[in-house]
Amino acid sequence: MPTDNNFIVAIELGSSKVTGIAGKKQPDGGIQILAVTQEPSAAFIRKGRINNVMKMKTCIANIKKKLEETLKKSINQTYVGVGGMGMHTVPNKITKNFSDKTMITEDIIDSIHDENLQMQSSERDILEAVTQEYKLGAQTTLEPVGIQTESIEGHFLNVVTKKEVCDNIKTCFHEAGLDVVDIPITFLALAENMLTEQQRLSGCAFVDMGSETTSVAVYKNGILRHLAVIPLGGENITRDIASLQIELSEAEQLKFNFGSALTLENGETHTPIKLQRGDAVSYEEFAGLVEARQEEIIENVAEQIKLSKLDKTQLIGGIIVTGGASNMKNIDKAFAKYTGFDNITFVKSINIPLRLSDAQKNFNKDGAANSAIALIEKGDENCCGGELGEGQNELFPTKEKMERLKAQEEARKLDEAKKKAEEEARQEQIRLKEEEEARLEAARQAEAERAAKREKRKAIFNRFKHWMDNLVSDKEN
Repeated sequence: MPTDNNFIVAIELGSSKVTGIAGKKQPDGGIQILAVTQEPSAAFIRKGRINNVMKMKTCIANIKKKLEETLKKSINQTYVGVGGMGMHTVPNKITKNFSDKTMITEDIIDSIHDENLQMQSSERDILEAVTQEYKLGAQTTLEPVGIQTESIEGHFLNVVTKKEVCDNIKTCFHEAGLDVVDIPITFLALAENMLTEQQRLSGCAFVDMGSETTSVAVYKNGILRHLAVIPLGGENITRDIASLQIELSEAEQLKFNFGSALTLENGETHTPIKLQRGDAVSYEEFAGLVEARQEEIIENVAEQIKLSKLDKTQLIGGIIVTGGASNMKNIDKAFAKYTGFDNITFVKSINIPLRLSDAQKNFNKDGAANSAIALIEKGDENCCGGELGEGQNELFPTKEKMERLKAQEEARKLDEAKKKAEEEARQEQIRLKEEEEARLEAARQAEAERAAKREKRKAIFNRFKHWMDNLVSDKEN
């Protein structure tokens, strides 16, 4: 049965798979799942970064085709969730001073926000800017509008990534026939729908243990305070096991069958683990590899929590853990041991009611589509391109499409011009700074030479004076 002409499409770029999902928001807050498809991504995404644009483009084209076949509708745009190594937070402070007491308005706040976004450079993009607080003299608040002050200081936490990450995404999707509506941070979308409001208010650390990365977000008073992506995940454990001369596929299976994040001293003896080829490996050697890697991952999580400058006495909500790599025996005990936190919670379900058909009754039972569902929840623009086949492969695109493409091209050119101007301005500042430094250095050298000449003249004069004094003294004698 054909789908109606109003739905949201989200594509999540994961290190092991790319998930495409189409859904329709319901009045009660639920989401009707209309179509889902997945493609493996290990061949072109590493640590959350695209390393083969051509393979990525092919994958997106396949995702688009499969979703359209299910929907019986064309798709012209999508939301694309990003994560991966290199994403981190950068604090920033914007200050405005006034000649006398001024009432803070929305326009002033908007200008502060705009100025904060200007820290975006030719090398990195700001994916999200989170307001931490405003300082107005001795007063600190999140709602400064209406307050009179002589100065205001906005504190922000900017989530940034390398510019090439977003550029590669836009290029791949555009060439695959899809516009990118927005590039939300998958991990934060997931946190918004897996954490309770109380957990974010009281303070907590949210940890997503994925295939190749582990993401950490720290919240306090309902605000994101720190975010980092650790380049370690479940795949690292698999490869460690494979170092025992075991095939990767078998290593993955052994990880889930015998892996333990922490070895408990209970006097239990273990027999060697039998392998498919007929021989066996020592359980102690196997367990040592698994435990050592889990310890490394969790200690990195603990370090990121420390970097947030918040501890367990302030993070009352504790640590909330999700992700496929967290499905391991004694992982709760390992977190407690290596982080020092007592309150450890593991979650698998997303807090969004799903409307499923009978054929979809087993959808997301393992939580594998949680991130993609969270991206649907974050979206608000219709991604339907009309009837399947409509406007496709036409020699002469529709007026609306031409206008949209023209607007996109103009926006791209403006963006390029802006970046070029910013780079030229930056280079000019560097040049002026270098010229000023050279001028000051030349002045210092000239002054040093003049001082040396003065000292030389003074020394000659002193010697001459000393000679004359001696001469006069000899004549008097």
